[in-house]
Amino acid sequence: MDEAIIRRLQDVGMALYEARVYLALLRHGAQNGNELAKNAGVPSSKVYSTLEKLALEGIVSSSRRGSTNVFSPVAPEELVQRLRRRFNDPLDYLGEALPQLRRFEPAEPVLSIAGRTAVIRATLAIIGEASHDVHVSCWSEDLPDLREAFTAAVGRGVAVWGMLYGKAEPPPGTWLHHSYEDIVEGRIDGRLLTLVADDGEALIARLPHSSEASGVRTRNQALTLIVKEYLHHDFVLQRAQIQIGFDQWDEWWQADPGLRTVILDGTLNPGGGSAGRLSDDGLRPAAEPAAP
Repeated sequence: MDEAIIRRLQDVGMALYEARVYLALLRHGAQNGNELAKNAGVPSSKVYSTLEKLALEGIVSSSRRGSTNVFSPVAPEELVQRLRRRFNDPLDYLGEALPQLRRFEPAEPVLSIAGRTAVIRATLAIIGEASHDVHVSCWSEDLPDLREAFTAAVGRGVAVWGMLYGKAEPPPGTWLHHSYEDIVEGRIDGRLLTLVADDGEALIARLPHSSEASGVRTRNQALTLIVKEYLHHDFVLQRAQIQIGFDQWDEWWQADPGLRTVILDGTLNPGGGSAGRLSDDGLRPAAEPAAP
């Protein structure tokens, strides 16, 4: 536990030795320099300079005990309040001041994203800023990193419309399971993560099997509209397939050679049964080949 606390104290600006000294004072009470060096694991040559810095910041105070000086810590509650003010006050100021300095915004901002970590962070940021609605298409493999954000969004009144590839339990919102994940996965050699929030910002990312994930994040109105229309179309098409019935749907597209070529893109054998899909309820595997 101590190491975790020390890391957090370092995160908010304390040096390693400062954090160790403060914790040792909390655990063992008032101590002199020699006692602190032993209890805090700080070199004797460093303990007094560390105490001097903490005293200047008001985090420790000194008093006399016999012939030596002993040091005591400020109460944890007071320390936390000081740290909150140290960070929150500047951030509040910057939140008001920085936007006033902005004089130029690109007409068509499109940001490139490289790597899955960056893709997930950008997705979380867009979901976290949504105030009205989020339309999304994602895969079960990425859902554990996004589930909490979707839950929080729905909790604050955001409508979430989602298409989920895979059999994972969907998060809160209105979700459908995509019934043709195997064909899509084979056609794009991986998976996609696509979303748009409040008609204002969109993300399109490809997470291939054999190379690094990449994508774009944009506020361009034309691109966000295209993304939303794609997601809306996919959602409505899946509902139509469920309503019509997959047997009839599969019979229709497999009977059209041109459509079959477009759907399969030459990546799967439509007669081999390897494509797979979910059953009409969108939850159970089915054996028939199918189409997106």
